[in-house]
Amino acid sequence: MTRTRHVLLATAALAAFQLSLTAHGADGKQIETTTLDAIVAANPLPAGGPTAKVISTARAGNSELQVIRISKIRLHHHVQEDHVVYVARGNGTARIENASGQIDSRPVRPGDVFNLPRGKKHAFERTGDEDLVLLVVATAGWKPLEDTVFHE
Repeated sequence: MTRTRHVLLATAALAAFQLSLTAHGADGKQIETTTLDAIVAANPLPAGGPTAKVISTARAGNSELQVIRISKIRLHHHVQEDHVVYVARGNGTARIENASGQIDSRPVRPGDVFNLPRGKKHAFERTGDEDLVLLVVATAGWKPLEDTVFHE
């Protein structure tokens, strides 16, 4: 998938968070709407830890959009889960496992999109004063505590 297509998908996901419409579906469930600004403002990382936290989750069918706030998340991989990550806020550094199994570092900035296949190691750390805010597309019902393997 091209970077442009990833950015369009992530932008569409962000737009869904910023709707100001409320309606009820046939099953009685209410459409919930908010803004990314409101989610981030209401969910600071507490002083002294943790350094990464899922601050919001929206589900649609078999997909899930997580909003994750990070000052630092250690090098890890997921056994069962693939992710698409869109960097919505902040600047930082990503450490990503390359094709030969080595860990490469690269700068991270808003608008970056990462396709993170299961089994590939990755880590993120902010480099400025603002936490990284990532929009992560995953499979609904994913259990990160059972599926995540940390390497440091």
